[in-house]
Amino acid sequence: MKVVIVGGGKTGEYLAERLHKKHAVTLIEQRAERVEHLRAALPEVESLVGDACEPSVLESAGTGEADMVIAVTGDDEDNLVVAMLTKVLEGGTVYARVNHPRNEWLFDKAWGVDVAVSSPAMLYGLIGRDLVFGDVIPLLDLRADDVAVDEVRLPADATAVGRTLAEVALPANITVMAVLAAEGGVRTARGDTVLVAGDQLLLLAQGELDEPAVLSALGITPPDEDPTSAQQGEEPHQG
Repeated sequence: MKVVIVGGGKTGEYLAERLHKKHAVTLIEQRAERVEHLRAALPEVESLVGDACEPSVLESAGTGEADMVIAVTGDDEDNLVVAMLTKVLEGGTVYARVNHPRNEWLFDKAWGVDVAVSSPAMLYGLIGRDLVFGDVIPLLDLRADDVAVDEVRLPADATAVGRTLAEVALPANITVMAVLAAEGGVRTARGDTVLVAGDQLLLLAQGELDEPAVLSALGITPPDEDPTSAQQGEEPHQG
């Protein structure tokens, strides 16, 4: 495969070092002194000096023929411009780094981003796996294919505990890929797989994930919902 990496910092260098062993890698970096370092450290990688926000620079790197373009600069605006220009040039799948969480909403198909990678969001997901029961944690969003991978951990009071997957009526666009067992290891997700408290379900969502419907199917009370509130009702109005 032909891969173009935009951004020659530590992340770009690491990716180039790993990918060039099996793929044709071209790396674009604005800083001439950094490119000199990259050429010395990774002679098998084609390292170019230039501003990847310029279409001519992307064209010279062969972005239009690339199977994958990875934008990992430290500037979200630059990463988005690279994604957009890549699609204009009819390049392949675009992975784009999100530096600031407040900008995550921009990294979607409208901006040419197929996979948005946010370190803060990934960190939250990893923490959530260990700390949070009953929350749906996003793990991966493949924007171009409208596919997302999410995870939900079963609390002890979920009605799905003790039932088989076949007995859980999840939305039609949701598939359970695997079950990370509470006791350790991975269980294959089959119809006769019995769910246990603490299990983490890896969910593949085709299209929009309806989180309330998923939680309802699993019999999970949303963490911010007081289960006694519905029983108590509202205080009568005093005239």
